[in-house]
Amino acid sequence: MKESEETVFIIGGSAGLGKELAKVLAAQGAHVTIFARDQEKLDVAKDEIVSCQRSDKQIITAVTADMSQVDTVYEVLSAQPRLPDTLYCVAGGTSTELGFLVDLEPQTFERCMNKNFYSSLYPSQSVLRSWINDDKDAATTAEPRLRKIIFVNSSASLVPIPGYIAYSAAKCAQRALADTLRMEATRYSSAVSSYTVQCIFAHNYITATFIEEQRNKPDLTKRLEGTTGNLSEIQKSFPYADKIAPEIIANVAKGDFAVMDNRFEPQFCWATSIASSPKRGWGVWDTLLAMFASIVFPLFVRRGWERECRGDASRNP
Repeated sequence: MKESEETVFIIGGSAGLGKELAKVLAAQGAHVTIFARDQEKLDVAKDEIVSCQRSDKQIITAVTADMSQVDTVYEVLSAQPRLPDTLYCVAGGTSTELGFLVDLEPQTFERCMNKNFYSSLYPSQSVLRSWINDDKDAATTAEPRLRKIIFVNSSASLVPIPGYIAYSAAKCAQRALADTLRMEATRYSSAVSSYTVQCIFAHNYITATFIEEQRNKPDLTKRLEGTTGNLSEIQKSFPYADKIAPEIIANVAKGDFAVMDNRFEPQFCWATSIASSPKRGWGVWDTLLAMFASIVFPLFVRRGWERECRGDASRNP
């Protein structure tokens, strides 16, 4: 399939990494539709994406909808004039759900699940059903068309840190969804279509949402993840979303289930928690990295974090 013929849906494409991924894809020639709740942000994002497109023949669309509500998802997606070739589930975040278990209200966990899990579950189910129905009457071609569902997850599902308890739980659920759906999707691959599921494990990067999270994040969490200090100091260690978006798109193209940017830190986090998920490439690098992580993480990283947690208890009796 030529890049200019690809249609991409991005759930959560009005800001942050979702918007930056959309800009990269538009620059490659894709038709892009972004979905989000905030119309004003969508309008701004659409203009930015249009400015990146390769050709004025590309179709760039912005749709206002709460994609964590099942009825809305099915209504909105079924109303689109074209089926996507690729679905990116990027919506999420935890700017208002940070804190420790005893300090959070039950509704906080429900809200975090809606933002980070159901906003992936419902769109992926709706799109997959549409693809399967579309395949029933489709003619066989020389090569099966590639259909991809890509979840944007987080290092928080791989290496949980106190302060992210609501977010980590939701992202663990999303990872389990991606892992299971990867195998389920093989049931539908045929001479007509080939189905692929991938999961992006995003590490800390700077966006407006990240800056908002910094205001609500416990000091312990900042110390554990290395985000203490002001923004100018944090910029020395963590990139902006527009820096990692091209790396992520390039790594998605490799076809591995697990996708990260090119920094060592997210790859190290992945190596601690590969479990039954497929390793990248031939598996050699991930195997070696997992062996390294199995020594370094428990002996140095985890012990250091546990000392920090005990020290935090003495600071905040």
